[in-house]
Amino acid sequence: MVKGKGKGEDGMEDKFDKEWALQGEVGPRRQHKITKEQAQKIEEEYISLDWDHVFPKKPKERLRWLYKALECARKGKVKTGPLFDIIVHRKFLEGLKGNIATDCLNLIRGDLSLFSNKQQKQLTSDSFELFRKFAPVNVLDSDDDEADAPPLPPPPKVIVEVKEKKKRKVQEVREREEEEGDSEDDLETKRVRKLASGVERRIDPSDGGAYTLAEFCTEYGGSMDAPPDAWNLARATAFIFKE
Repeated sequence: MVKGKGKGEDGMEDKFDKEWALQGEVGPRRQHKITKEQAQKIEEEYISLDWDHVFPKKPKERLRWLYKALECARKGKVKTGPLFDIIVHRKFLEGLKGNIATDCLNLIRGDLSLFSNKQQKQLTSDSFELFRKFAPVNVLDSDDDEADAPPLPPPPKVIVEVKEKKKRKVQEVREREEEEGDSEDDLETKRVRKLASGVERRIDPSDGGAYTLAEFCTEYGGSMDAPPDAWNLARATAFIFKE
């Protein structure tokens, strides 16, 4: 007697044949594409802990990075160990001064609970350069013992402006100026002018993005009549962007 297809020696159906047949019916898994909004959300939530990515940033950009990194740490998206190693590194602290340094310290003090007890002690001691230079000072009377000094006041809330919002604001101002044009022009003339005109952009080496002169001025100072040095140095990267 001839055994049926897919049957074992005992006459039972071979489970492997059944699985192969099922795979053939199902076919390859469908690849789901993510939307532009989903991709942007993923990028916004991502934070790099790569030293080569963090340390070359300008002080203001390091403040923005710290704000986002601590936010991710609160959500459990990054480990506090590597984060701690970055913020106590001399290359991260290099060039931090004034309000930027104070804001960085207040951000760290506001999220001390994220770190271990040993790490907290270092972050609130003179061995941490940022704390030593920019922490508030308790004023003691000459008769007071330093050990009896009251605890430092809680850090004020730090609001860090997201760079993307600033870009949009500059872009809106520029578009409004282009829309207005000459007050004597009719709407059609303004529309044609806007479509025909191009916008010069140059590459900012700090993050590799292409920005307009207005955006360079917002970030580095200067004006449309007296551009900042960063704009002039990026002359070789200039290109006209038509919208």
